[in-house]
Amino acid sequence: MESVQVKVGEKEIRIMKDLSEILHSSSSEVIRMAMEEGVKSLRMKIALEKYVNEEFSLCRAAEFAGVSIQQMARYMAERGVPSFRQSIEEIKRDVKEAEGWLKPFTCGKA
Repeated sequence: MESVQVKVGEKEIRIMKDLSEILHSSSSEVIRMAMEEGVKSLRMKIALEKYVNEEFSLCRAAEFAGVSIQQMARYMAERGVPSFRQSIEEIKRDVKEAEGWLKPFTCGKA
């Protein structure tokens, strides 16, 4: 394992010590846990941003974030971002197809 030196303020030191006591863990373990959670959160945010900007597909966003497609879709839904995309042409095609399904059920008015 490689060591990394990071400067942090007194507030962060106090928080880290409090968490160490609560979790009955070393300061190093608490920092590793916090970093792991932070990196995961950051990757999810980046994946979402790239998905919204159409740089990533849902599958690629999930892969980048290191989660399942279902987890990524849930994350997106929680933030109001649809996890599927359709072009205008696909939507128009779907509307025409749906209209065709309805024709046999309409009453013949002249």
